[in-house]
Amino acid sequence: MAFLVLCSLQLWGQTDSLIVEMNGLLKPNLASTHHFGLFSSRMTQNFKIRSSTHLQLHLEMQSGNVFQAPVQSFLPENRLVRDRFANQTWYFRVFDFIDQETTPAQIMDIEIDAVYKVYRPALTLPLNERNEIKIGLRAFQTVKGNFLNSPFTNDASIEWFHSNIAGGEDPFGRRFYGVNKVAVDYTDRNGKNLHLQVGDMILGGLELSHTYYPKFEEWNARHLFFNFQSQLGWNTSKYNNSLDIGIGINSMKKYRLNPKSDIWLGLGYSVLYKNAIDGNDNLDLGNNRFLGSGEVMFQWTHRTKENNQNILGINYQNQTSYFKKEEADYFHLKGDYAAINQGWHYGYTTLIENLSSWSFLYTHARPSISYTVYLKQDFSVNNAPDLETGISLQIPL
Repeated sequence: MAFLVLCSLQLWGQTDSLIVEMNGLLKPNLASTHHFGLFSSRMTQNFKIRSSTHLQLHLEMQSGNVFQAPVQSFLPENRLVRDRFANQTWYFRVFDFIDQETTPAQIMDIEIDAVYKVYRPALTLPLNERNEIKIGLRAFQTVKGNFLNSPFTNDASIEWFHSNIAGGEDPFGRRFYGVNKVAVDYTDRNGKNLHLQVGDMILGGLELSHTYYPKFEEWNARHLFFNFQSQLGWNTSKYNNSLDIGIGINSMKKYRLNPKSDIWLGLGYSVLYKNAIDGNDNLDLGNNRFLGSGEVMFQWTHRTKENNQNILGINYQNQTSYFKKEEADYFHLKGDYAAINQGWHYGYTTLIENLSSWSFLYTHARPSISYTVYLKQDFSVNNAPDLETGISLQIPL
């Protein structure tokens, strides 16, 4: 990543005639550092209003803290047991597993404790006035997290915030299980295992996306724009060797405040068909094959006297569940609920719920480069992930 940045800055210094385009709402890839999602080519919305006029290089890095205490989930196969559980609150359900003949059940074990560093280099290639493609790479790494490589997203920083500002003393058990450690262990319902150690680097996959920018003269004259996305994702890890297909639609509206300032609103939705072409012996990373994702974004832009741009943005994202929601009617969980204050069950329950997050972004765009920094927070407080930060560079070539 550092090598790419140095090469890009050298190219930037040689291309003074190229400029960063102010093209709709400027945002990086905001797909979260979710411990299952990183293995698939999820979609995020494109809020641009037209094709780029020249090649664009994107360099993005994310850092997200994910903590899910050890939990074991049981999904009984017996229909009578399932029917009884459907009428009970989940934490009152009693199920004693003996063996698969006596008490048949699907069983999953999950424990996630890591800071995920995600690297996303990409190129945007304009085809013509109405079409462009983007080719991207997705890689990620599990690290302990410390004040040097993860100043905001390491366990110690988050627990200092909980202890001194909001949340209380060790509300989720991070200190109980040990701060700034890596423990990634997941055994799926088929008995296949995912185990990651400190520093493990995984090439998650390659993504090819296409965007079409239609021309609607009456709407465009009123500063209302649309685009249509499609995406093909090749997942390359040994845990998920597959091909994903996705489509999306986005709308953008601009309001002029004054000659130097604008407000933009963006609204979009996409659907990804996970594992449309499936490999052999893949890990079960969610039996919900369709992932829907919606985004709403507000952006304020201001042009300075030097023709630079300062941009503030707020983004809300909501994604459908990884596992089928019907499992909520009959699951049973076992975990060390007495050892921590709350959230001992999140390792499983977050997988059958929609996931949402808010991102707060700042972009500074100069004539030949722009950079974005953002902070993403899960206000439902389910640690999937908890806190996330990111930085993105956009450089015309």
